[in-house]
Amino acid sequence: MTDVRDLVGDELEPGEHERLQRVHELLGEVGAPPELSPALAASPEPPRASVIPFPRRYRFTAIAAAALVAAVLFGVGYLVGAAGEAAPVRTLAMTGSGGATASLALFEDDDAGNWPMELQVRGLPPGDYELWLAKSGELAEPCGAFAVGRGTTTVPLNAPYRLRQFDAWVVVEAGEDDPVLTT
Repeated sequence: MTDVRDLVGDELEPGEHERLQRVHELLGEVGAPPELSPALAASPEPPRASVIPFPRRYRFTAIAAAALVAAVLFGVGYLVGAAGEAAPVRTLAMTGSGGATASLALFEDDDAGNWPMELQVRGLPPGDYELWLAKSGELAEPCGAFAVGRGTTTVPLNAPYRLRQFDAWVVVEAGEDDPVLTT
């Protein structure tokens, strides 16, 4: 029987040589594995897929039906999407220094008394801003914060207040009191 040190060298952990030598001797006692059966020497052929032909007479009908379904679904989606678009009840123009302008579109108030709106801002330097309702020249109630990038920025906002109590809309830089845009 061959010594395991001849196969792996002398750099083994203590006790590892004896364990490997015992495993080597046991493998020698068992002997070689049996020969592979000739029937298993070659792998079997993979099963072949059977293709079910689609009759030619139905191809154009199926294509037309798929196109019709796609057109109907597109039309339904368009109608449902267009139904949600509401026209503004009132649009306010806002102006500021440096040629900055804004347009504030107010939509019909909802059942909870909130006024959805859309603010479109042009000409403000990029940064963070807030829209406020003002009363007697003082900031009174916030309507939302937004970030402005280059060009035109459009943001949806909300005013959950009775608007008749206020006399102006004001845009200020976040955390500041001086208006940069006003109605």
